[in-house]
Amino acid sequence: MNFKNKTVFISGVNRGLGKYIFESFLKEGASIICTVRKRDIKFSNYLKIIKKKYNNKIKVLYFDFENYNQIISNLNKLKKHLTIDILINNVGFASGSILEMTRIDDLEKIFKINYFSHLLIIQKLLPFLKKSKNASIINITSMSAFLDHRGTIAYASSKLSLSFATKVMANEFLGYKIRVNAIAPSAIETGMLAKMDKRSKNKLLKDTNLKKPLKINSVIKKILFLSSDKAIKLNGNIIKKF
Repeated sequence: MNFKNKTVFISGVNRGLGKYIFESFLKEGASIICTVRKRDIKFSNYLKIIKKKYNNKIKVLYFDFENYNQIISNLNKLKKHLTIDILINNVGFASGSILEMTRIDDLEKIFKINYFSHLLIIQKLLPFLKKSKNASIINITSMSAFLDHRGTIAYASSKLSLSFATKVMANEFLGYKIRVNAIAPSAIETGMLAKMDKRSKNKLLKDTNLKKPLKINSVIKKILFLSSDKAIKLNGNIIKKF
């Protein structure tokens, strides 16, 4: 697939799935606007290597998904003539505990990062997406949203909210020719999976009929496909099979 002359906005590219999404679109020729929570030497050095490897335009915005003012301030700096063709809402924060042991403040934090901040970003970027002839929004949710596992009250509920919002926005944005879809992978071979305890990991694999974690490449292929003109008829879908 070729995304030359396309501008892609990706949140959370400094590690995990977001980093792979970032590099995959660069390989396909896209210009990138991306977000990272804060500046650090490791990412700065990585970015220098990436910019030498690719000639694509890369713009990095630094803001915390818990801070609405930072999000608004940074997005307001985008040039008015800009067109965004693809938006990948990737940022996510996972934390597990049963409801009885979960502070409401922690629930709010997870919803702020995994749900409300994504809606805010979509609101702010909508004028840029409307300029595209075939814009695509892809929300990264999770299979956890469709399971009733203990200890996932915060994470799974936030991802389920984003999944439902995907379908609503797909309907609302039809008139703008903006497609909205989501992918809901199960366990992926990333750092987030490594942080899960063995029992929870095995249960997630069992209940999603997987013998082993998903390969990153299988998830990336779905994202690239949904972003392309080949998926022009797909709207309001939650992709669960890879």
